[in-house]
Amino acid sequence: MKHPNKYLLSGYTEQNKVKLVRGGKTYFDLLLQLINDATESIHLQTYIFENDSTGQQVADALIAAAKKGVTVYLMADGYASQNIGNVFIEKLKSNGVHFRFFEPIIKSKYFYFGRRMHHKIFLADVKFAIVGGTNISDRYNDFPNQPLWLDYTLFVEGEIAKEICMLCWKTWKSFPLKMKKTPCEINLPIFKFTNEETVDLKMRRNDWVRRKNEISQTYV
Repeated sequence: MKHPNKYLLSGYTEQNKVKLVRGGKTYFDLLLQLINDATESIHLQTYIFENDSTGQQVADALIAAAKKGVTVYLMADGYASQNIGNVFIEKLKSNGVHFRFFEPIIKSKYFYFGRRMHHKIFLADVKFAIVGGTNISDRYNDFPNQPLWLDYTLFVEGEIAKEICMLCWKTWKSFPLKMKKTPCEINLPIFKFTNEETVDLKMRRNDWVRRKNEISQTYV
């Protein structure tokens, strides 16, 4: 739906479709479908990635995509995902998945100092993205006799994917002061949705190091 006061929407992208997605099986079915359908590139950045049945299922889908020629980047937080194990990581890397941790400033077995990456972002082909609060873990999935940690995500298709992609690249590259044009900005897809399905969207994020407090300001 188009906003009548466009001057209030500085920085918003116009050609987008959006859908609210419940966590659990609904979320993971969508995630796996998008991984399987990707043809060019995938970014998955998450706070928690666990080496459990859900994590294995997602990892296998990423590996299958990489073997089809899709460029796959997986980043997990170095603190919250530290238990996934070297064997699990080596399996990803040896099968073509680019993997790295978002590392703190200093960490050891006994303490952790620095930032954490709380992203829960999936992006495919600079077209489709899922952003929200669902981590890659059995705790966020539906299993018999096991209550899930319910959360929600937004599934978006459209121009906002470029902004999300640029954030993924900056995070992957550790936010360099000078950065060349990213693949997100080359040969962009063209979106043309009807007025009834189009939504104006703008990315909001918090980053205390870079003095961004956009999400908190929105809540206020």
